[in-house]
Formats: sequence, C-alpha cells, structure tokens
Amino acid sequence: MPHLIKKTMIKNLLFTIGFGVLTVGLNAQIRYVDNVLDESQITVDKDITYGSNYTLLYGDQDTVKPGFQPKLENLLMDIYFPTDGSTNRPLIIYLHTGSFLPRYINNTPTGYKDDSATVAMCMEFAKKGYVVVSMAYRLGWDPRSLDETVRRSTIINAAYKGVQDLSACIRLFKEEASALGNPYSIDTTKIAIGGQGTGSYITNAFAGLDRQDEIKINKFRDPQSGTPFVQDAVWGDRHGFGGLPGYNKVNTPGFKAEAQVSFAIGGALGDTSWMEKGEIPTIWAHSIDDPFAPYTTGMVNVPGTTLQVVEVSGGYDAMKRCQELGNTAKYKGKVMDNYTREINKLNDGIDGLYPIAGIQNSSGPYEWYDTNYIKTLPPQFYNVPAILGGAKLSNPLMSKTRAMKFVDTLQGYLAPRIAVSLGLVDRVGISETNMATNVTIAPNPTKNHIIVHNNWENNNLKSIKIFSINGQYITSLNVTGAHNEFDLNLPNGLYLLSMEFDNGIGTKKLVIE
Repeated sequence: MPHLIKKTMIKNLLFTIGFGVLTVGLNAQIRYVDNVLDESQITVDKDITYGSNYTLLYGDQDTVKPGFQPKLENLLMDIYFPTDGSTNRPLIIYLHTGSFLPRYINNTPTGYKDDSATVAMCMEFAKKGYVVVSMAYRLGWDPRSLDETVRRSTIINAAYKGVQDLSACIRLFKEEASALGNPYSIDTTKIAIGGQGTGSYITNAFAGLDRQDEIKINKFRDPQSGTPFVQDAVWGDRHGFGGLPGYNKVNTPGFKAEAQVSFAIGGALGDTSWMEKGEIPTIWAHSIDDPFAPYTTGMVNVPGTTLQVVEVSGGYDAMKRCQELGNTAKYKGKVMDNYTREINKLNDGIDGLYPIAGIQNSSGPYEWYDTNYIKTLPPQFYNVPAILGGAKLSNPLMSKTRAMKFVDTLQGYLAPRIAVSLGLVDRVGISETNMATNVTIAPNPTKNHIIVHNNWENNNLKSIKIFSINGQYITSLNVTGAHNEFDLNLPNGLYLLSMEFDNGIGTKKLVIE
C-alpha cells in the first residue's frame, strides 16, 4: 500500500505551487512548458469529423437504448490551434470523461468534449504552442443490468471502441500531414495522448494494448463459456481494422496509429498485465480518495449505484509498474521545478505520479459546472438528484476559481514531462539540482585519460555523453558501475560531460590539454 498523504497537505500545496511556479514559467517562457501565447492567439475549429463508426447507443441525448442494432454515427472533435505562424507543431489529443454514457444520462454533470475542465486543459496546452484536439468517442454500455457479466462485457467493449476511435483520430492527422497539405502544420512524430476520467481508461488502454490477445485475459471472458467479451472478428481489431460490415467501419486505412507519450487525469487501467517494458511513457495525476476509480487496485462501481463492474488499477499501482519497467525513463529525473519538489514529497519516489490528497478533493477538483442548470433538466429523462449527488461526491467544494487552480497545477506537473518525452526540450529546471556535482573526474585538466567515480549512494550513474562547449554532441562513454576509466581521443579544448542518473541528470566541465 502507498504511503497516504496528510489530508491537509494538498490544500497548501495547491496554493503554493499553483502560483509560485507559474510566475517562474512566465518569466522563462519555455515553449511547450509555459504559456507563450494568450487566448486571443488560439483558434478553435468545432465539430470537425474525424471518422464515423457504429455504436450500440443511439437516439438523442434524452434517450439511452444500449443493446440495439448498431447505428452509424459521425465522430467529432474540436481543434485548438495557435495562430502565431509556428510550424511543425506537436499534437495533443485529449479525451473527456463521462462513464461511456452521455452527460447527465450518466448521473454526472460531465461527459462530452466541451466539459469545462476539458476546454480549460485544451486551451492551456494550446497556449503552450501545441495543436490540441478535444476528441469525442463512441459511447454505450449497459450499466443498469443486474448481471455483472453483462456490465463487465459491455464496458470493456465500450473502452475497446474508444481505443479504435483514438486510433482513427491519430491516423486522420497522419493522412492530412502526408497527403492533404498538413493544414494544421503538425509534426506527426510528436503526438501525446491524454484523458480525464473515462478518457484515461481509453488512453491507458491504447498505451498498453500492443497485442490483440491482451484484451482477452480471463477477467474479460465469459465466466461460463470462456468466450472473450471483445469479439474482434465482429468489431475489428484494437486499431479499428477488420470486423463485419455494419459493425465496424475502417477509417483512414494505410496509416499507423502511434503516440509517443500518454498522460492520465484520474481514471484507471483495465489491467496492469497490459503494461510491458518498452511501451510509451505515462504520466498520471490521481486523487487518492477517488470514489469512482481506485488509486491503487480495486473495483469500479456504476456511478449512482452500488453495482460493481470490474477490478482495475489506478495511478499509484500503474505508475509504480511503469517505473519498474523503465517506461518512465524518457522524463524520469529530467524535470526539477517547484511542482516536482513538492509533489515528490507525496508520491513515494514515483516520478510521473501526482497524488491529489484530501477527501475534499475526491475525484474531480479540477471540474466545475452549473448546478442551477442541472436543476432545470426534465425529470422524465434525467435523475436530477443523482446527478447533483454525484457532483457533490466527486467535487464537494466545487467552484470555477478553485478548479482553475487545480488546472494550473496539473499543467505545471504534466507539461514539462510531456515536452521532455516528446523531445521538445531536453530537461526542465534540472540545473538547479546538478547530480554531477557528486561525481569525481580526475585528472581535470587531462591529457585524454580520465577516471570518473560516482559518489552517490542509491543513485546509479547510467550514461555519460560528451558535448562541445557549444552543445554539439560528440560521443558517449560506456558506464559499467560507480568507478570507470576512459581513454579519450579528443582535441584540446573545453567539453561538457552530460550524465544521467537513476534520480536525475547533471553536467561537468572537462578540459583536454
């Protein structure tokens, strides 16, 4: 079990790091890390079709009829893009929350691409220089069934279709960049995927499901017959290829759906067995008292009921495994700012995990909504008391002002790690903690023979790269332990040794004479 954080700490943390680092960021103006644009420089194209496919939920927002024949629907997205003339922009695709059912029908005040927190997160990323997509996806499962097998089978199929839709969205941008003039000037080798709540289930599954058989583990099979709940022969594979006519439509064939980093805000992972060494890095913010998705590993319940669905793993267990597998290596130890210093006090040494503590923060302190509007919803279609009750349960101190402070904190923690993982910046604030200061290099100056000794305990030296004083990469040295000797063959001059450790990085100067 994780070390649980003091309940009052996050409130102080919120106000301390919500403003302090933001000021530093605005002064530094690091593109993709800090806001370098204002809202007037962001254009939003709404309700753009990125594909179409079949769903088991149809009718209008006032009617839910899962289990009928599939119906073809357009898949829509909103695109936030900078108008500052920049090119080769990285892309973030962001997926909203909502329990795979329409907003309000799901007994919550959230559930579409224009949710308040979703819009705020997308706009903040766009102001950092990204093109950002707020992507809707197919909805529909049967939470009202009294049969747990039905609930479990329909929700994994809903998540599976979300993964297919995310793949289709990525492929569309690859097609546009390759063959349609790249209207948004996107670098499709630098794509981040992220989700909030239910959207996190989808992005986590996308990151972890790299083989078709992973979706067919025992807990996603019929307990009586052993038949997999997901029938890819009917609905297509996890990328949306194949399947039967009238059940799956292939969108943008000929392109491969890939992303370079994923991030999650709440939500969970269907099973940690999906995570394997070499998969893309993940970053995760999760409330430890989330009543809907476990912070460690546990059962998911249907919102507004006591009905259980399936066991899943939340931010703590998933990120612990991610780090153990080495999949956080792209950013691990490469960000050291005020957000990181404070959050590192809370996350048991798991870089990339931002635990949000306090029962008052529940599952969605970064959300806000109009409760007065909810009270006007027609009661013949919506369970207004359940919606308001769910809102109170997930965000008991809800206000826009408070939510935006959490949005700032989320951005402050996520954005540097996304930028480093995409190769947009090498490191953020790391010079303030130069791990190389505890490494001995002798002799220095030298005549091309050096001894390098790492004096850190429990902080292994992993690699050394040599750069010219102007930052040009020259060569790498093979590190085999704490004590290393190297014969160099370099011209006389001043060089920089860039060192990577388990818990950070650092540099030292070297003089060849």
